[in-house]
Amino acid sequence: MDGLIAVVTGAGGGIGSRTAELLAARGARVVAADIAVDSGEAVVERIRSAGGDAVFASFDARDEASVAALLDGAVARYGRLDLLHNNAAGTHLYAGDTAPGEIDPEQWDRILELNLRSVLLGCKHAVRHMAAAGSGVILNMSSTRAVAGALDLAAYGASKAGVESLTRYVATAYGKKGVRCNAIRPGLIVTPQSAALHAGGDGHEKLLRHVLLPYPGSPDDIAELVCFLASPAARYITAQTITVDGGMLSHQPFHADAVDAADSPGER
Repeated sequence: MDGLIAVVTGAGGGIGSRTAELLAARGARVVAADIAVDSGEAVVERIRSAGGDAVFASFDARDEASVAALLDGAVARYGRLDLLHNNAAGTHLYAGDTAPGEIDPEQWDRILELNLRSVLLGCKHAVRHMAAAGSGVILNMSSTRAVAGALDLAAYGASKAGVESLTRYVATAYGKKGVRCNAIRPGLIVTPQSAALHAGGDGHEKLLRHVLLPYPGSPDDIAELVCFLASPAARYITAQTITVDGGMLSHQPFHADAVDAADSPGER
């Protein structure tokens, strides 16, 4: 990561903040971008206190001029753009994201604007700089919701499926220019945002039943993958979506019930 110039959007959140911190700890110069000024500046302060190089940039992922200014500003400050981590997403819009037959179309549009259109804008303005320089990495954030349905979050899932498709299109269009583009598909990652989403019932525990490992994921698990995919060690990896879910999507739907039955003394 030494000397890497990285822009991390949504840097004030759980995954974004840890990714910005780890990139900086390993030598990257980081532009931590978020619409939430207080949390974004707090991340930069932690990075600087630890001896890292970071600046905060306030931006709105929904506004093209704001996204362009963010990336242009990073290049103006540091001379180039090596990594864009498209991490900003509308987790605050979960409450109105229901089943397809119930969702308000205006809410659908708001979610796709923030979760998918914003990724397009980031890719569009990052590749201007990266293609001109002959190198660069874009990492987009997806979700297990992109490939498996549920009773809620229909718009969120559709937006993340779009992110995965867009990732392949960007990689295809700009690969010969030296630009790599991949997506990361997290499963159960413990953050304040995921805790709020799963606050009802057993919270994270009900999802952990479906994880093959005895523990949930943490923002570090995503940040480590970002560091690897942004590095020269991943130079031949592009157009991929990499799942980080502890095996949640890998098994039959009845697996968790079978495990519970095997662990129950009355079933032995």
